[in-house]
Amino acid sequence: MKNKQAIYLLFAANSISGFAQGISMIAIPWYFANMLGMASLFGYIYLGATFVSLFWGLYAGSLIDKFNRKNIFLINSIVGFIVLSTVSIIGHSSIDGLHYLYAAMVFVITFFIFNIHYPNLYAFAQEISAPKDYGKVTSYIEVQGQITTAMAGAGAAILLTGTSQGTMRFFGFEIPVNFEITAWSLQQIFTVNASAYLLAIFIISFIRYESVSKRIPDLSPVLKRIVSGVTYLKDNVYVLIFGLASYTIFITILLNIFYLMPIYIRNHLHADADVYASFEIFTALGSVIAGLAITKIFRRTTTVRAIIMMCGMTVLIYTIWIFNVNITLFFILTALLGLSNAGTRVMRMTYLFNNVPNDLIGRVGSVFNVFSVFMRMIFLFFLSSVFFQESNNIVYAIALFAAFVFIGMSTLIFFRKNLELITIKNKNKIEV
Repeated sequence: MKNKQAIYLLFAANSISGFAQGISMIAIPWYFANMLGMASLFGYIYLGATFVSLFWGLYAGSLIDKFNRKNIFLINSIVGFIVLSTVSIIGHSSIDGLHYLYAAMVFVITFFIFNIHYPNLYAFAQEISAPKDYGKVTSYIEVQGQITTAMAGAGAAILLTGTSQGTMRFFGFEIPVNFEITAWSLQQIFTVNASAYLLAIFIISFIRYESVSKRIPDLSPVLKRIVSGVTYLKDNVYVLIFGLASYTIFITILLNIFYLMPIYIRNHLHADADVYASFEIFTALGSVIAGLAITKIFRRTTTVRAIIMMCGMTVLIYTIWIFNVNITLFFILTALLGLSNAGTRVMRMTYLFNNVPNDLIGRVGSVFNVFSVFMRMIFLFFLSSVFFQESNNIVYAIALFAAFVFIGMSTLIFFRKNLELITIKNKNKIEV
């Protein structure tokens, strides 16, 4: 594999910063929903951040196709380090601890970092990988990313709840231990996050690579760069349809992680922070399985058909969630949901790598991201209502997710033949 060392260093930096980021992004929603009792406020904060990212996502895509992608990773980590270390110092120096507005600020800035980080990660991976390695590289990205997420979930489960009377709640169960851990404050968690960013900066600085994909950076004005990405999709309408329809699972997963699950676990499952953190762990475990084995599981079918099947499994999972109150079954279904989401992402990115030029991949991806942001805004507008936080009404939100994924699945079924024909015409038949 070409640029093997660069890819490994990229994955290492991504894993280190992603571990600490993951702990923070689990801790902040739980902090608002269950420690402050401000789930509705956090919903509006998330909605506001999502609205701003509607424009930021388009601009980020144009930056990815204009500038050196290694430097974008470096700047991301520098910004994250400055913000997290500053907020951490403020929290440690305050007698009353960290004000919730600082926690909200960290969430929003990390959210914006995510919005450029992952599109840039995939664009960079395409740039330094040979076409024959696309499937392998997208699988590696998924595996390392999800192992990091699982570790972050495990860390969050311990740090958010600590130990009590010789026991520690982990994976939803009480485990006897011979040590005591006091639940960490947000500023302590942010200190770890800042340190991880600093280490990521050090690793990224050692990345050396040779571009494989031919890319001429687009130095035209921002608006023209954005329009060129939209124009490409207008001229390749089936790529647009595929990208939009295959995003439905991912959209619901993000809403689950950042907003819905703290409420669902508290009001429907009547469980605590360790179950919420374990949700991340089991989602990640399912995703790791997908990254390692998804191409073998669906080796006898096409990418589009495989995604259709995973959408169908997701609809079934959400339907069972509406009625299930058993935590063990919840974890099993969560792992399967992680497999569906990650498996779909691996196949979607391989499909896009084979059908979208590298000098346009950032802008094309930003269009799909705008769709994701727009749909999350619509969901959040309704889900932030007090109605969904009362009694067991959160199950109606799960029902909406099931219907949304079903629409995406139906779209893929309707256009399946044309979607599969595109890759054949490009002489890059995807084998999964």
